[in-house]
Amino acid sequence: MSGRGIPARLSVGHDMMLTGRKGLKQPLAELTLLGALLLLAAWLRLHRLDQVEFLWDQAEISKWALRMAREGEIAWVGPPSSTGVYSFLGTVWLMAIPYALSPSPILATGFVAFLNVVAVLGCYLLARRWFGRQAALASTLLFAVAPWAVIYSRKIWQVELLIPFTLLYAATGWWAFVKGKGWAVPAHALALAWLIQVHLSAIALVPLTGLWTLLFWRRLAWRWVPPAILLAALLFVPYLLFDARHQWFSIRRFLEVTQHPATLDASALHAVWINTTGLDLHWLTGPDRYPEFTAATPNLRSLFVVEGGLAFGAALLALLRAARQARRGLDGETAAALMAATWLVMPILFYTRHVVPIAPHYVTTIFPAPYLLIGWLVQRVASWDHPRARSYALALGLLVGAIALAQLREITGLLRFVTTHDTLRGYDTPLGYDVRAAQTALRLGRAMDDAEVILLSEGDEPRSYEMPATADVLLYGYPHRAVDIRTALVLPAGPAVYWATYAMTPGEALLATFAQEVPEARLPLREGKRTYRFYRWPGGSPTIPDLQRLPRPLRWANGAQLIGYRIAGDLRPGGTLRWTLVWQPARTPDEDVYYHWFNHLLDDQGTFRGQRDGPSLLPAYWRAGDTILNWFEIAIPADAPPGDYRMRVGMYTYPALENVPLLDEAGRPAGEWAEIGPIPIGRGSAGR
Repeated sequence: MSGRGIPARLSVGHDMMLTGRKGLKQPLAELTLLGALLLLAAWLRLHRLDQVEFLWDQAEISKWALRMAREGEIAWVGPPSSTGVYSFLGTVWLMAIPYALSPSPILATGFVAFLNVVAVLGCYLLARRWFGRQAALASTLLFAVAPWAVIYSRKIWQVELLIPFTLLYAATGWWAFVKGKGWAVPAHALALAWLIQVHLSAIALVPLTGLWTLLFWRRLAWRWVPPAILLAALLFVPYLLFDARHQWFSIRRFLEVTQHPATLDASALHAVWINTTGLDLHWLTGPDRYPEFTAATPNLRSLFVVEGGLAFGAALLALLRAARQARRGLDGETAAALMAATWLVMPILFYTRHVVPIAPHYVTTIFPAPYLLIGWLVQRVASWDHPRARSYALALGLLVGAIALAQLREITGLLRFVTTHDTLRGYDTPLGYDVRAAQTALRLGRAMDDAEVILLSEGDEPRSYEMPATADVLLYGYPHRAVDIRTALVLPAGPAVYWATYAMTPGEALLATFAQEVPEARLPLREGKRTYRFYRWPGGSPTIPDLQRLPRPLRWANGAQLIGYRIAGDLRPGGTLRWTLVWQPARTPDEDVYYHWFNHLLDDQGTFRGQRDGPSLLPAYWRAGDTILNWFEIAIPADAPPGDYRMRVGMYTYPALENVPLLDEAGRPAGEWAEIGPIPIGRGSAGR
């Protein structure tokens, strides 16, 4: 044996051993980095879920899901949208999963956040399959910390459930259109149909599927297309059956909306731009507090603009590369880059002409296309056949890292700011405050033999107002109702706990004369600028000061019985009369309508001198034995003559404006109003 080198057999084995060690180290390092990115994504999305927003949309979705999960009420449609059209059932069915485990909206929000963490993993897997390791790590890093991607993962909302299924849509599209797999065609069609079931904004993906069909029509397994269309159509059968039973209300309403004048502008481009870059966070801080936020955080937002430039630049590069390869056919990498580019651009084209205003959350289906494109750009530069390619790749990698660090700083600063500052013109009161308040109300109520909870808020209709809807979720299964404390106060025959959520009003001040506040239960909100307050009412018949009791109650056909009135305010010409009706319901109306009072001020000659109408109390919340006060401020004309005035009082349905009959002692219709008084005008102030 010569001593000039290692034997050939030994040399080959040595090389294999080195390669094996390198191969083991590379996946281990990649998996470690992936694990770190997933932990970062999970921390941003799952951290302090009690600090998330819980507005009317979140409450309405939750109520539908709770009824399905806990009462067995199968949802054929979802809650009505802002246009009045019923949404599809996808979101309700998804949210029924966490609500079947617990009625806690915090757990349900965690379910949404968890799905979005899975979406970050999906981004990595898709980028890894499409472009390679470096692209996967770069795109996953940017997606994990993208401010709007994080924001759109921390709320119970239809659009926040789109991202995970959009990734499934893209992956099945790649298998169907690029790889030509027959099974992927129905899978892609079902993913598209399900996305539309979750939120109608995903309809922008329909032309994207059409475009991919045209681009890759030679590769598509066409025999699978008819069953795919049939399967997708089946998902919409429940919605159509429901709408047919309701005289096609939603379809007619949808067609009405499409007839509105169309607008042609760049709002869709702007929405895609800010979602990509993480700019325009003033929507969360509120315009009044955004300067304070920016002053407290490093101004690295120029890097966000660079990120947008990289994403759109990569999209343009992908389109040009595909055009150059069009004659000889696209390779797999170029085909994937083209899919990502059209994925990013299609919502811009689709929504450039629109009949309803385009909000940024309408284009959440772009995620994570911008970051896939940037990842592809990183991979292209790293594999570039150029002497300085390694330097360029290092510089681009450092730039991506700097963007990610800047956005991580921005989103963590934003979440800290909105949960510690009173951003009422932006981010609403965090859910944790409402949860603690509801727990306090329940504790007080149970200590009073399960006394009902009465919410004092802005509005009483849960289908229209935020706090009543929120209370329906947080107090699910416990007796409660809401009162619009701006216009009404209810004093039930049984014991009650009042949870005051609105700013102090004359109505709450009046309540304090009947019910005892629990000062130790006060709950300060952000910065202590507002508080939630609690009162105990023992029940019974209240003694109302200055009550002018009628000789006999006036009864209306809906069960309302007027027992008296109060007079207060400045009763001189040019002043304001504060007029309070005191009434009791004889029953809870079955009809789903609203009842309003009308009050016409008449002088001693019967001449009309003023009027004020307003809601009574949500009829579903009427209880026999209640004493209800409704007050109205009526301006007295400056030229009103002094004298003993009277008030013409009646009720009507709203918005139908049909008067409710007044009944006589025998229960027969006896007109539509009554005149009560006297009200001395021209003699100064009267009471409070």
